[in-house]
Amino acid sequence: MLNIQDLRIDFDSTTLVSDINFHVKDGDIACLLGPSGCGKTTILRAIAGFQDIHAGEISLGNSQLSSPGFTLPPENRKIGMVFQDYALFPHLTVEQNIGFGLLKMSAADKRRRVNEMLDLVKLEGVHKRYPHEISGGQAQRV
Repeated sequence: MLNIQDLRIDFDSTTLVSDINFHVKDGDIACLLGPSGCGKTTILRAIAGFQDIHAGEISLGNSQLSSPGFTLPPENRKIGMVFQDYALFPHLTVEQNIGFGLLKMSAADKRRRVNEMLDLVKLEGVHKRYPHEISGGQAQRV
């Protein structure tokens, strides 16, 4: 059984997720649902061992996987994680990633088209952010 108890994950001085509690019994299927940016991917990364936690505990059966100051390495967890690869250039901003293939457009047309695409997928205001600064759902839409 996977058990998540009082989970909190911080990044710098910002709390990304807090007070997360759930368990999954052996043989059950579970999913995390929520809006873009709510912490679903962060929780999955913590379960897989790719993200340290700052409060609470993650355990699998009788084995502790994570607690504050302790993270069992991913390769020792017997848990698999399938990543969604968004194929974004990490060194380019959101607008640069979207506009990357628009080679034959003028700068003004390119800017206009990028803005149209950001509006279409409800990503207004993230133009200057880099892929590591946006949520998994936002990266998927980019």
